[in-house]
Order: sequence, then structure tokens, then C-alpha cells
Amino acid sequence: MITLAPLPPGRTDLVADIRLPAEQQVFADYPPDVMASAGPGRDGHMILENGTVVGFFAIDRTYADAHDFAEPDTIGLRMFSIDARAQGRGIATAACRALADYLPRHYPDASACYLTVNHRNPRAKAAYLKGGFTDTGEDYLGGGAGPQYIMRLPLA
Repeated sequence: MITLAPLPPGRTDLVADIRLPAEQQVFADYPPDVMASAGPGRDGHMILENGTVVGFFAIDRTYADAHDFAEPDTIGLRMFSIDARAQGRGIATAACRALADYLPRHYPDASACYLTVNHRNPRAKAAYLKGGFTDTGEDYLGGGAGPQYIMRLPLA
């Protein structure tokens, strides 16, 4: 069973064991580092399988301030990652599906959630699509690892 939960403040130790395969490390950073460098508008969240932490994602409440394609009342999904030892079991897809119910409970004023996913990361894009995100048909060119698809999940 896949569940999502907020990462308690100051508890990056709970996501410190999450590691990505070498080929995926260009797309996401180490969760404790993400939270250490995060501003006040970013919240950490855990992905759990039967109560065990197997993944991490961050929600950027100020996403629209830095991305002109996002409406002012939206949030952004960042650094979505599943531990290498837990990949291949459908966890990413199940977690993405859970976002449609989870995010409105935690961000009731957000009308949608955006993300960008690298063109070179087709497995992640497929998980997001299966999880309910849609490809907007536009690309984001400001990523450090090349062009990215812009994807959107309505929350209202």
C-alpha cells in the first residue's frame, strides 16, 4: 500500500537513505540536500510503502513566481524520487495517482500542480501520465539537464 505524508520539519533523517541509480542522479538531488537548500516556500513529503519510506518529493508553494507558464494559484512538484531498491514495482505511478487527493488536503488554495520532466527521462514521464498529469505540449528550457516537458495536474 502506497501512502504520502508530510516530512516533519527538521527530520531529513527520514529520507536520508533514498538513493537513485547513477543514470537518474542528473534529474533529482539527494533529499536532505534539497531540503537544506530550500527556501521557506518548499515543503518536503515522503512516499511510503506499507509504512516504510521509499521516496521523496517536494512541493514548491512559490513555483509560479519562477515559472511563467504556471498560474499564480498553483504549486510545483519538485525532486520526485523513488529509492533505487524500490523501483520497478509501480510505486511512482501509485504515488502520482495519490497526489490528486493528497495535495488538495495540504494545499487547499492550489488549483493545479505543475512539474517539469526531462526529455531524457521517459520512465518518469510515463509514471506522471499514468498518475493523472497531462503534458501541456510545451517545453521548459530553463533546466540544467536539457529540455523538459511541462506537465499539469488539476486539483480543483
